Amino acid sequence: MKHLCIINPMAGRVAGHVNELVEEIEDFFARNSRMDYKIHVTRWKRDASGYVMRYVSNAREMVRVYAIGGGGTLFEVINGVMGLPNVQVAYYPMGNDDDFLTIFGKNARSEFTSMRNLSLSPVIPVDTILAGNHYVASVILIGLEAVSYLEGLKLSEKFRLPLGVGYLVSGFYYSMIKSLLKSYRIEMEGFELENEYTGIFIGNISSHGAGYPAPEASFNDGYMDVYTLKPVPKSKVLAILKDYQSGHYNKWPGYITHYRCKKLRITSLTDMTVALDGEIFFDNELKLEICPSSLNLVCPWDMAEPFYNQNATEGKKQADKASVELGQTQEVKLSDLFVDGDGF
Repeated sequence: MKHLCIINPMAGRVAGHVNELVEEIEDFFARNSRMDYKIHVTRWKRDASGYVMRYVSNAREMVRVYAIGGGGTLFEVINGVMGLPNVQVAYYPMGNDDDFLTIFGKNARSEFTSMRNLSLSPVIPVDTILAGNHYVASVILIGLEAVSYLEGLKLSEKFRLPLGVGYLVSGFYYSMIKSLLKSYRIEMEGFELENEYTGIFIGNISSHGAGYPAPEASFNDGYMDVYTLKPVPKSKVLAILKDYQSGHYNKWPGYITHYRCKKLRITSLTDMTVALDGEIFFDNELKLEICPSSLNLVCPWDMAEPFYNQNATEGKKQADKASVELGQTQEVKLSDLFVDGDGF
């Protein structure tokens, strides 16, 4: 197996520490000399997609690709490897938005920010959503939430706020002061909707940076979960926003409706603001299709066991044996190098 490390130098917890990061990765693999590795620091937006595709396509054996950065880095890596049979993706979260990890619980970050864990752990099958020409692992936001995310990101960068706070402030502004109401046509299996909505949320997972609005969504059920948001009276915005972000949208059936489907088409007379795993696009049409078990995601053993109940114990023994054979290497947690003012 080959190991390809993709580093986004602009990711929130990487910026300014690229050289240290590269040195630590090189040191880890030097102490595990049986591992064939390569490091690539991205040079521009979308660089990761093309680089990973070329590298994996030219490799004769399995390649484990490490996306070291935020959700955007993971998005680029996934879109560079989809459809290639000899690839596994490992996510090393070093960004400001690590929504995908929320599916594994509160302790996920500490488990995933470990080169030892990611280099020795198994893979689990994960659904993706094909959105136009791009593959999405987490969520798709349209309208209110996409604009709130984009503007919230700007607020977070300008005032050094947590991304979730910037998102909520922006969302409150567009809910209370500046309306984003737009007419959409939504086509799903068996029926169509045509109405005015403030936004549409499509989840492959249950959460994003500001909460858990999609309690039914699961990354391995073969469906995408769609939530439509109708305009809300200003007197109810705070109450509905609170319940929506905590997954209690069903308290407000007149404003939020949930659907499940495998294929979906959304159109509008004017361009929609769309966020695909945090990457912003503009278009007046979006075709979506669920791709079951299309991504082999590296998952630390303690979190992978629910997906491998029959073979988990034996697999764990094999991983432990491999660890010993690698010389009982000292644990490496790259994130420990970069402690910022928030105590990361």
